[in-house]
Parts: sequence; C-alpha cells; structure tokens
Amino acid sequence: MKKLIKKPEILAPAGSPETVLAALRCGANAVYVGAGYSARNDSVNFTLSQLQQAADLCHLYHAKLHLAVNTLLTDREFPEFAEFLKNAVRCGIDACIVQDLGILDYIHETVPDLPLHGSTQMSIHTPQGALQARELGCSRIVLARELSCDQIREIAELPVETEVFVHGALCMSVSGQCSFSAIAGGRSANRGQCAQACRLPWRTPSGENPAALSLKDLTLVEHVKTLQAMGVDSFKIEGRLKRPEYVAAAVTAFRMALDGRQPDLKLLESVFSRNGFTDGYFTDKKQNMFGFRRKEDVLAGQQVFCEIRETYRNPRKITDLDFDLELKAGTPAVLQVSDQDGNHVSIFGKIPEIAQNAPLRAETAEKYFRKLGNTIYEFHSIQFQNPDGLTLSASDCNAMRREAVEKLNHIRQKKINYQIRENSENSKKLENSEDSENFQIPRKRLHVRTMEQFRAVRESESEFILCVPMNLAEKLTPEQDIPVWVEAPRIIQNEKNYQIRLESLFAKGFRDLLCHNLADIRIGRRIGFTLHGGFGLNCTNSRTARSLVRQGLQDVALSYELRSRTIQEMRREIPCNCSAYLYGRIPMMLLRICPIRAQEKKCRHHRNCMLTDRTGRKFPLFCNPDYLELLNAEILFLGDKLEYFENLSYWDLYFTDETPEQLREIVQMYASNHSNYFNKNYTRGLYFKGGLR
Repeated sequence: MKKLIKKPEILAPAGSPETVLAALRCGANAVYVGAGYSARNDSVNFTLSQLQQAADLCHLYHAKLHLAVNTLLTDREFPEFAEFLKNAVRCGIDACIVQDLGILDYIHETVPDLPLHGSTQMSIHTPQGALQARELGCSRIVLARELSCDQIREIAELPVETEVFVHGALCMSVSGQCSFSAIAGGRSANRGQCAQACRLPWRTPSGENPAALSLKDLTLVEHVKTLQAMGVDSFKIEGRLKRPEYVAAAVTAFRMALDGRQPDLKLLESVFSRNGFTDGYFTDKKQNMFGFRRKEDVLAGQQVFCEIRETYRNPRKITDLDFDLELKAGTPAVLQVSDQDGNHVSIFGKIPEIAQNAPLRAETAEKYFRKLGNTIYEFHSIQFQNPDGLTLSASDCNAMRREAVEKLNHIRQKKINYQIRENSENSKKLENSEDSENFQIPRKRLHVRTMEQFRAVRESESEFILCVPMNLAEKLTPEQDIPVWVEAPRIIQNEKNYQIRLESLFAKGFRDLLCHNLADIRIGRRIGFTLHGGFGLNCTNSRTARSLVRQGLQDVALSYELRSRTIQEMRREIPCNCSAYLYGRIPMMLLRICPIRAQEKKCRHHRNCMLTDRTGRKFPLFCNPDYLELLNAEILFLGDKLEYFENLSYWDLYFTDETPEQLREIVQMYASNHSNYFNKNYTRGLYFKGGLR
C-alpha cells in the first residue's frame, strides 16, 4: 500500500534550551534532543527539568519533541536507564530515537504506545532492513546518510515513516559502524564520545592532504521538492553540538524551500561549512565531497550570527484567534476564544458597569484584544455583544486576554499520558533457552577473504568453522568434511541482486549465513538459512542478544568494544551461543567512498592502500565489492589470553592480508594458547582496558 504524500516535517537538533526556542521560532515542526543516553557528548544533554520545558515549548508550537537514546548499553546500565525512561516519558516526549536493539525491545515492552524511531546508527540502508526494523516496533526509520536518490525513493514507498538527513555534518564512516574513536582512544562513538579522529590530518600514499578522511557538510536544500514527492516524512538537520544561529539558519532555509521560496544559500554556507557543501551521495556524484574547516569558514560565521539572531528574537505566529465578548448587566463579562487547531477557552471577567460617557464599542474592544505581541497568536476576528450599552475598562479587557492566552497555552501543552508498564516482559529470560552455565569448549570460526587463505585453512588439521564472503562462496562448492558459512557483506548495494545471489548459494548447498545487518536477517530467514550474528549488529547487552534470538539467530557476536569481564558476566544471561572477535585487524571505519581514489584521482587496485595518521601509523584500506573498510594499524592478538574467553561458544579469527603460512601458524597458536606471536605490532583491543563495562 502506497503512503499518502504529505508535507514533510522539519526536524531540528537542539543542544540547549535556547536552540529549542530558535528552532521553533524559525519554523521547525519537531525538535530532537538528548538527555544522557544519546550519541553526542554530555555537554549537549538536557536535564529532566530542561526536557520538561522543551516538551512544553514544542507542544505550545504544535511541534513534537523526539528524545535521542541512540547509544549502546551494557546490562549493568539498564536499571538506571529504566528509571530515566519513566521520567522522560512523564516529561512529555513524543518519540524515542533508538540504536540498541535491547533498548528498542525494552521501550516497546515498557511504553508500548510510545513511537520508536530506528536511528541512523542502526545502519539501515535497504527496504528489507527497514521492514525488519518495523517488525521490531519502529514506526519510523532514520535512513543511513550514504543513500542515493533512487535508494531513498525505494524505501520511502514502504508502509513505514522515513526520516532523511538533509543538512549537516557527514561522518566518513557509516553511522553505527565506526569504532575508530573507541579502539584508538577509548572514546566510543556508539556512546556519544566520538573524538572525531577523521577530522585530523591524514596522508594518502602519494602525499599529505588535511581532508583525506574529512567530508564536506551535507545539504539537500535544493532537492526538497524531490524528497517531498518521494514521500519522505521527515527532513532531519544534523547538529546538536551546533549554535542556535546554525539551527535557526538551517530551519529557515528548509522552511523557505518547502514553501516554494528561494533560501539564501550563501548565508547558510556562511553559518557553518567545510569549504562548501556536498550532495554527492544523493546525486551519486562523489567527485568533490571532501573538505575541511578553513579559517575563512570560521570568520564568515562570526559575521552573520547577529543577523540570524534577529530571526528568532520574537515568537513566531502560528495560529489565529477568534474572540467572542459578551457584556450583560449584572453578570460577569464572558470571553470565548478559539484557535485554528480546535482549542477553546472561556473566560469570566468583572461585572461590566453602566457607561457614564460612552459604552464600550466593538472597535475599541478589538484594539484591546489585538495586543498579542509576545505570543504565538495572531488576531483574526471578534464578535462583540453589548445590548445594554455597558462598559469594561481597558485593564479588565487586557486581564481577560492574558488569562485566555495563558489557558490556551496550557491546553496546547497537554501531553499524551503514555502507559508505563512497571513489570516489563523483557526482564524474563527466553523459554527453552540453553542452560547458561552449560558451556562447551569454544570452536574457532576462521574468516578468510582469498582463495589462497581458504586453501591454507583446508589443509589445517585443526577443527574450525570456515566463514567466507559471498563473492568467494560463489567460487566454491560446500565442503563435506568442514562447515563453511557464507558471511554477508556489511553493505548491500543492490538488495534484489543480493537476494538472488543468496538464493543461488542456498540452492548450491550452503546453509549458514553470518549476518551483519537487519536486512540479512530478514532475507536469510525467508530463504531458509540458519542465521548467525556478526559484529555489525553491535550486541553489547543480553537484551539485544535475546532480541536477535527471537529474530531467528542461533548465536550472536559480542561487541569488541566490551571488556572481557563484562563479556563473562553478560554470557551468563544470554540464551544462545556467543562469539567474540579475538584475532585480526579490527575494522575501524566502514566507508562508502574511497579516500585514496578521491584524493589521487585514480584507483591503486589493492596496491599500497594505506592511510597514515599524524603519528605515522599506517592503516590498511581494504576494498570489498560495494564498500571499503579502514582497518586498524595494529593486529588484535589474544592467543595467550584465551582463558578469559573460555565461556564463549566461538572464537572469531579474521584474516585479511596474512599469507597462507602465517595463517596456519596463527591458527596453531590459538589451538595451543601460544604467546610467541611473530608480529610484535599487536594490540589487546579494549578487552582489558577502556572497554564498555
């Protein structure tokens, strides 16, 4: 069923009460904020008191307040989050923006009627991924920022609301799939602590370029009519860390564009840009997407801030008022007031007096009730009845007008009283789950990328499960003596083709699919694969694991941002097999555009594909058919620390550029708990220091 196309909402970011006010006065239909569990740092998180004020202000303007809880939690954090959620709902929020599947499941059970929006951190970029999120309880999907016009159109046709980023910063990595800040500095982007290492100087193989991992800011202000015609429900502006003037300018520009007027693009660029804007992903023209913040960009903003502040100095008029004043002898004056949104109030004033000189006339009464200056209301009409020729003083009329405005404001600020279930079903473990203490000896899952590595593993005498990417699986015949699983790509460029390829592999005899995205789960389940969870699903708590099991997964990969002790504790609560990433170059970023090709204007065809940071460390860039992965400079090695992971079902060993000889040696090390690793340039990751607790 096709969606009814309507005028999209303009959704503005706010990191302060002043920014909420600026957004609403400039025409935002909704505002999103954080209050402690969002993918931005604490400096822009609202207190509960500020959240209450923001909700009241939004509702006064007939706008909505969305609360970002788009971060990952661990099990020990859920009791505190549960109390936070109850308080936030009582403040009057209208929706939650969610990344963590455990949080999504918990809110859906605890506050079943509260709308849930699947965050862009969920990395949803295909129709089947969107439908799977809807199945989990999402009424709206915030699409990945890397989609083209045609890809957005395909998802917008589905019976689920779509929200598209139309303005603001672009991350180099696909949102929700970046671990650079966490692995390199212990500050997880999935926890709102991103250190923005991508904005620092990086060097491509041919030389230094300060913007090698820094994209220009996005703007789709010139494409709003196209997006509206597609049926996109919400235009999202990025920038909860930005100033009120930035938000005011962006909201104004998109309001003008939606109304068919030409926005001031030069002013918009002056407020904040990185050497201009880009629409490269949307138009699929990616030649000029990189940029960095120059001195002249900073100075341009300072010159226009005062001008922009004037645009939100006064309240925006959003509705007309109709007045009906009746004066009768011996009874209090009666004032009826209604707005265009169907709200109505009755005010009783003082008893009017017999006029000594002239009675109160309609034009005089109109003058008193037109005084709506510092409000959201505009005078429209007045009906005046004074059959007895009475009079009412100016002060009495003004007092009735002020009371009417105050009561109307109160009515408009009424919030939905969502039912909160105190005893959520989420607290219960799944029925028929395995005994959490009945652990098996972990099996090794070896993830290879090349035919040479595949052959080297085949010659090994160790017991293992072999995981191969789709393009390699298509060259193979399923093994009879060892299990071979197909590992889904982390990005699906063409979902229909992807499904056809998976069906072909299933017909060929492959039966196991390792999933990295919600779309993999939905498609693989429909084909008949046995499903397994990959690290791309960001499992950091047992609630997420239970959600994945209910979706059909046989096992889950625990996030490599967790501490080993947290994994041990969490494992006892998870009703399925679990794995952890214990060897390999951890993917730091998931990219949709090649920074080397963009800077050097040519492809190196997998030769010397490295990026060098300002400390001299070299990070390999690995090409997949539809995306790239920036891998860590150091290799994760835990061959001598396996006792910390004995309660897992699988140990994941990921191989990238290892030779067959190195691969066999590493497999043997992990089979014998060996510490004599030949490559001294290794890391322990976050398992023993810096990981999530």
